Amino acid sequence: MVEGGRQPLNDQRAPLADAAAAAEGLPSEPERSYALLVFVTGLSLFNFGYNTASISGALLYIDLDQTDCSAEVVCLTSAFEKGCVVSSVLLGACLGALSGGPLGDRFGRSRALIYNNAFYIIGPVGMALSQSVETLSATRALTGFGVGVSSALVHLYIGESVPAARRGEYGALLVMLGSGGVLVANLVAYALGDMWRLDLGLSAASALLQVLMGPFWMPESPAWLMKRHQHSSNSSSGTASTSPALVEPSPESPPARGSTLLAAASPSTEESSWLLLWKALRSGEARVALGVGAGLQLLQQISGINVAVYYGPKIFTLAHFSKHFSILLSSAVSLAQLAATLLLALLVDKVGRRIMALVGCALMAVSLIILGLAFCMPEEDAGVLALTGVFIYRVAFSISLGPLPYIITAEIFPAAYRAPGVSLCWAVNWLSNFGVSLTFLPMLNTIGDAATFFIYAGVCLLAMVFVWACVPETNGVSMDGDDGGAASTVSTPRLGGGSGGTGVSARCPRLVV
Repeated sequence: MVEGGRQPLNDQRAPLADAAAAAEGLPSEPERSYALLVFVTGLSLFNFGYNTASISGALLYIDLDQTDCSAEVVCLTSAFEKGCVVSSVLLGACLGALSGGPLGDRFGRSRALIYNNAFYIIGPVGMALSQSVETLSATRALTGFGVGVSSALVHLYIGESVPAARRGEYGALLVMLGSGGVLVANLVAYALGDMWRLDLGLSAASALLQVLMGPFWMPESPAWLMKRHQHSSNSSSGTASTSPALVEPSPESPPARGSTLLAAASPSTEESSWLLLWKALRSGEARVALGVGAGLQLLQQISGINVAVYYGPKIFTLAHFSKHFSILLSSAVSLAQLAATLLLALLVDKVGRRIMALVGCALMAVSLIILGLAFCMPEEDAGVLALTGVFIYRVAFSISLGPLPYIITAEIFPAAYRAPGVSLCWAVNWLSNFGVSLTFLPMLNTIGDAATFFIYAGVCLLAMVFVWACVPETNGVSMDGDDGGAASTVSTPRLGGGSGGTGVSARCPRLVV
C-alpha cells in the first residue's frame, strides 16, 4: 500500500480481466468498485430519505384530525404539535449540516459518515419507543442531526472520489438512493398500517448495514488525503509537497478499499476551513459561489417539494382518495421519481446541469398550476387532476431542483473551504425546509389550497430565472486537492471575486452554457 492508503492498479491480471469484461458487455473491476462505493455511501442518503418521509404515513394514525388517536399515548391534537413533529427533524438537520463540514475536514469524509450512523440508529429506535409528543419530536431532531451531516458530506465525498466525467451520473444515482428511501418509507407505511412505531424504527437496519460495510468499501477521498499530505509536508519542511499517488480519481484507478481508518487516523491541525471561508467571503472571492449554492438550496425547498413528500398522502386525501389508497399512490409517485432520477443520471453529464435544471423548473411550474386547479374543481374531477399534478411535479423535480443543487453545490467551491461552504449552503436548505413544513398547513388554511400551489408555481418560475442568470455550467470541472478547486476551472464566468487565478466578478451575470 502506498502513502495515504491509495494503491496503484499495477496487477498485470487486471487489464486482461477488464478487457474480457468489456468484450462480454460486463462492467470492469474499477466500474464495479465505484458502483459499490456509491451504493455503500448512498445508504446515508437512503436513511436521509426514509427518515424525512416516514412521518407522512405515521401522521395518518397519530393525527386527531385524521383518526381517533385518543387511546394512543402519542396523539397530535393541534396544528402546532403536528408542525413540531414534522419539523423537528429539520432543525436537527440544520445543526447537523453546519457540523458536517468541520467533522469531514477534521476526521475525513468517510469516517465522519460511518460514525454518523449512531444518530441513524439511536434516533429511530427512540422514535419507535416514544411515549409522548415531546419525546417523538426530540428523537426526530436527533435523527435529523444525522440527516444534516449526511446532506453536507455524501455528495462532497463522492464528488471528490469519482472521475469528473461521471460525477453527475454518480451524483444522480446517490439521489436515487435517497428517493428510494422515500419510496420504501411509503411502502412500509402501506404494509404496516397503524403499526407506525415499527415504521419509524426500521431505518436503523440500513444504518447498521453501512456500519458493517463502510470500513471496507468507503476509502477516504483523494482530495482530503492530498490536503492532509500537503499539511504534513508543510509542517515538516515548511514547503508544500504533493504525493504523486494522490491524484484525481479516474475510471482506471478507483480509491483503494480498506484505507478509511488509515487515512483518517490523524485529525488535521491546519488553519480552520471555516476561517478560510470567512476570509474568502470578506475578500469577495467566495461570495458568488455561496450565493449560487445557497440560492439553489433555498429554491429547492420553497418550490414546494417537501409539501409533496411530507404531506403527500394528505394531498390525496384532500383530493378525496382514501387514507390507505393515498399511501399506495404516494409509493407509485415515488417509483416514478426514481425512474426520472435514473434518466437524469444518463443525461446530466452529456446535456449539462443548466439545461436539465431549466427544463425541470418549467415542468414543475406547470404541474403546480395543475395541482392548484385540481382544488378549484368539483369533487368528482379533483382526484385525477391532483394525481396528475403531483406525478408531473415529482418527476420534474427529480431531473432538476431535486438532485442538481446537491451536485452543483459540491462543485463550485475551491478545495480549501469546500466543506464549510457546502455545509453553510445545506444549513440554508434545512432552515428553509423547516419554514416551509411549518407554514404549509397554516398557509393552506388561510389562503386556500389552490392559492398555495399557485404561489409555489411562481417560485418555480423564479427558479428558472435564477438558473438562467446566475448558475454556471459545472459539468466536468476538477475537484482535486488544488486550492483552485472546482471554482477555478468552471468554463463559464467564474465564481468568486477579485482578480487573478481564482478571482471573478462579485455580481451575478447571465451565464452562457
